[in-house]
Amino acid sequence: MEVLGRDAAKGAYRVAIEYGGRRVVGLLPEAVMACGALTGGHGHATAYDWIARHEREIETTLKTMANGTGRPRAPFDSMVLAEE
Repeated sequence: MEVLGRDAAKGAYRVAIEYGGRRVVGLLPEAVMACGALTGGHGHATAYDWIARHEREIETTLKTMANGTGRPRAPFDSMVLAEE
């Protein structure tokens, strides 16, 4: 998984995976990270650490959305696919 940075206008971090022969990009709302325990202060480093700790769940969510099947588990169900 690759973190593409923060989209300030959308209040989300852009994350991407390679899946099914294509690049799948999603928006991970900052609110999702806030509902978990963010430790170590605020800022990009803390967010990137949180994303790294939840990489598996984020990848699963992106795959579920790319397939169009099922519903992602909370709190990742608020993620959306982004247009590249």
